[in-house]
Amino acid sequence: MIVEERCVKCVTPQATYDIDFNKDGVCELCTTTDSNLYSGLLGKNEEALNRYIEEIKEAGKGKDYDCLVGLSGGRDSSYLLYLLKEKHGLRCMAAYHRTPFTPDIIDENVRMLTKKLDVPLVQMNISIKKHRDFARKMILKWIEKEDKLYANIACAPCKQHNHDIYKVAKKHDIPYIVFGGNKLETYHMGAGQSKKNKVTKGREITLGQRFKQMLLVAGRGFSAITRRPELILDFPILFKASILHLSNRTPYLRVRYSKIKMLDYYYLAEYDEKAVIKFLSEIGWQLPDDCSSTWRADCSFNEIKNSIFKKTTGMTLTDSFLSNSIRAGVLTREEALRRAEVEGKISKDRIGHVCGILDIPTDAFI
Repeated sequence: MIVEERCVKCVTPQATYDIDFNKDGVCELCTTTDSNLYSGLLGKNEEALNRYIEEIKEAGKGKDYDCLVGLSGGRDSSYLLYLLKEKHGLRCMAAYHRTPFTPDIIDENVRMLTKKLDVPLVQMNISIKKHRDFARKMILKWIEKEDKLYANIACAPCKQHNHDIYKVAKKHDIPYIVFGGNKLETYHMGAGQSKKNKVTKGREITLGQRFKQMLLVAGRGFSAITRRPELILDFPILFKASILHLSNRTPYLRVRYSKIKMLDYYYLAEYDEKAVIKFLSEIGWQLPDDCSSTWRADCSFNEIKNSIFKKTTGMTLTDSFLSNSIRAGVLTREEALRRAEVEGKISKDRIGHVCGILDIPTDAFI
């Protein structure tokens, strides 16, 4: 068996394209002068978090709900809903987006969890068929041209949920939306993103800075269309996904829904993966049979992206996530190596499941 050589400090494969390694086998992401910023990725700020919780309660006075929680059925958003309801005593509604690639057991987890916590559930009305058809079109293009650009934009329809969750909040007069993402999965250095991207500390980014970011994204989008002219036919959905709805904090969403505030909970709270896993086990949350990791278990399409990024960049999203966890000090390299051996393996069953949904051959991914 060939053992994959990896960075001696993290688990970035040394075969990763566009990431340099020094003579000692250390990747540039671990040696850069900005690497100390990773220590702030999960830095907790309990004082600021408590202020937000009190502000959410105050804003919810006289209304039916204090906050709307974005729920995917994955581990982090599930634990978040529990914390907001049981630890902080907030009156929550959950907004759920089921995609073509949401496993049935994840859908069952969503309904089980909201029932046990007695939290009303609203399912966002985003077309599963349109999402599936667009993803199929992009993956067929990737099979033809092997350009990772197509893998990135295959998820464009999913960005619609960043807009629709605001619509749900407005409809139900909910003043706050709380999200459960964390920065370890936001910064995928080497896996589909440029190594030149900067990791920033947990400070608030101004609307002006986000507008500048939007212009940079727009520039990359137009460059992509220049390189792949056939994408002009999909310009409307790409424009929305890359400019208007790219994240829950785009200038468009911030301005259009200016009365609705939002909180990325884990950007301030301590993120304890062991506590998350313990909670999932106790409440009866189930892992899909073909999945070896609780991370990204809510989206089987992640397996296709792992395969594509491995082929086109030399590393998977899982490699990037585990390496970020090492740099942030929440995993030792030994722990990450053990997890990479299990969680980093491409699941043939999961690939087959997605290919069945898309009606495409599995040969390109296995």
